[in-house]
Amino acid sequence: MKMRWSSMFRAACCLFLVMGGNVLAAERETWKPTRPVMLIAPNAPGGTSDRTAREMQRVIHANRLVEATVVVVNRPGGSGTVALNQLVTHPGDAHVLMIGTGNIISNHITGLSSHSHRDFTTLAIVMEDHYGVNVRTGSQLQTAREMLDRLRKTPDALVLGTSSPSGANFTTLATALKRGGVEVKRLKVVNFAGGGQSTMALLGGHIDVVSTGLSNMADHLQQGKMRTLVISAPSRRPGIFSNVPTWKEIGVDMTASTWRAVMAPKDLRPAQVAYWEGVLRKLVQTEDWKKEVAENYWENTYLPAVEARRRLDQEYAETRQILIELGIVK
Repeated sequence: MKMRWSSMFRAACCLFLVMGGNVLAAERETWKPTRPVMLIAPNAPGGTSDRTAREMQRVIHANRLVEATVVVVNRPGGSGTVALNQLVTHPGDAHVLMIGTGNIISNHITGLSSHSHRDFTTLAIVMEDHYGVNVRTGSQLQTAREMLDRLRKTPDALVLGTSSPSGANFTTLATALKRGGVEVKRLKVVNFAGGGQSTMALLGGHIDVVSTGLSNMADHLQQGKMRTLVISAPSRRPGIFSNVPTWKEIGVDMTASTWRAVMAPKDLRPAQVAYWEGVLRKLVQTEDWKKEVAENYWENTYLPAVEARRRLDQEYAETRQILIELGIVK
């Protein structure tokens, strides 16, 4: 009996050592890409998400942050659902990434997509952007107050362009208009595949007003093709936006920004998440990225995976409440 217990004790010790070794090996696991990385932009070329993807690609290559090649692929359509449908088919594959926007939240709330942000891996938030309400240079609208007055009297008097009726570009504008006394359910809205297309429609005279990220307007403002009436930032922005009032300045209690995140398929291993967290943390610290952020009027924001997921959870609840107030969902 004494020998039997001794044998059992030795076997248990061996098992413990094996299991402990496996745990330590798992903790020490590393990962890096072994083939080209696909970075999906969920809209057509020219919008903020496309610009974010291409600037990230350039900075990553210029600073050799990733040994593998990063390839940007545009997947416009369905307010981002086409891109999500591609991402969802690659579970566990850290070679497929996507620029995530608030549409992933609003599309699920409105039923446009069956996938929520929880069906993917949020690797990090890398920047934020504020919105501006714009008209073409020849527009009769001169100020945001004039726009509010006209829409209060006749809510469908102007044609508004957006890349998604439930996306942050439009809901930010609609919320501001609602708080300014406009009956938002009667607004006349035309949808486009991305911010770049809605901007082109504005310049072509096909719509009257577009709300989009500040970076989408900068070139057109500098060329004198467009005017920005109001911005959603908490205070005035520098440079070409220095003379543009905020919503609060014209009496509407509204500030808003949107984020750009890097998303991956679900079921990534901890080592894969840690790898991309590290790359993205280095990216936002490079002088190349800081320069792009300043030139595009973005804010250089970095939130790692856990904090980014927490923010998206919070925004999901807040966005649902806003869409209920706007009458977009019940």
